[in-house]
Amino acid sequence: MKPDLGARFLSETDDDPALGESGVSVIVVTYRNAAHIEACVAALRKAAPSVPMELVIVDNDSGDDTADVARKTAPDARVVESGRNGGFAHGCGAGAARARGRWLLFVNPDAVPAPGSIDALLDCARQEPRAGIIGGRCVAADGSNDPRSWWGRPTLWSTLCFALLLSTLFPGNRVFDPESPQPWSGKATETRSVPIVTGAFMLVSREAWEETGGFDTAFFMYGEDADLCLRAAAAGYRPKVTGRAVYEHEGGASSSSINKLIMLFTGKAMVVRRHLPPGLRVAGVLLLSFGVFVRALLSRLFSARPQRQGRPTAKGADWRGLWAARRDWTKGWKA
Repeated sequence: MKPDLGARFLSETDDDPALGESGVSVIVVTYRNAAHIEACVAALRKAAPSVPMELVIVDNDSGDDTADVARKTAPDARVVESGRNGGFAHGCGAGAARARGRWLLFVNPDAVPAPGSIDALLDCARQEPRAGIIGGRCVAADGSNDPRSWWGRPTLWSTLCFALLLSTLFPGNRVFDPESPQPWSGKATETRSVPIVTGAFMLVSREAWEETGGFDTAFFMYGEDADLCLRAAAAGYRPKVTGRAVYEHEGGASSSSINKLIMLFTGKAMVVRRHLPPGLRVAGVLLLSFGVFVRALLSRLFSARPQRQGRPTAKGADWRGLWAARRDWTKGWKA
């Protein structure tokens, strides 16, 4: 007797024209996520919308049993082995190329959408047709709001605040830490326009995806969501987040790994080089570098206390390692 899988995904052999008209293709990119994929798939089944839905899992050459676990966990999904670890944007693009849905939903494998969250994203998308990109409300394990649902646009002022430690001294402040998301005010179910929707739980209309070209594969990891949202805004779309689409995301709570911090700042430098006004891009990268230098210097004198804020926090040794690797990350991702 086969186990009850709950809500069923449309398989590749299912010919349902409604999928292309109003359905959603969920795209999950994995890399050594065998421990996460089962919980993610189970949550997606419970979050299944009333419209047709398919699941495309793209494995970026994990080199372990992630792809096999995905097939066992979701036999009704399409599991694609990309053959190489080309990064998050590459995996998303490979999934989108095989997707048939009217909507593309990108979900991190360590994200756990709440029941009804996909319905909430689609409701918002229908009510806000020019949004193009819709995100949800991230929560911590205890149900409290996690600030990483969205981000502010990087500007010369935001990089100056980072360089002068203002974003650290006043975390979450609207003036001195403008890239960090502001707390949800009023009703938790509100919908708001935002500069950048996080890629951990992001719904993109097929029109917006095709018009912008989707995630730029020049980004290996980190920054591709900011780049896409800023390009979409330049094309006339207005990204939004809805508090009714709740999800929990384990990853990215802190950057204790120097390698992860280097990748994070590589993405930040890439976004600054692309989206600040042409005459200010070099200055923006120099301000990022100076901010890292100051933190590396002060880390030898003081022990930084971790703070609950939108951006990841780092240990002193990581700031020093990031400064030592500045010639690598300040150039952005290499094509």
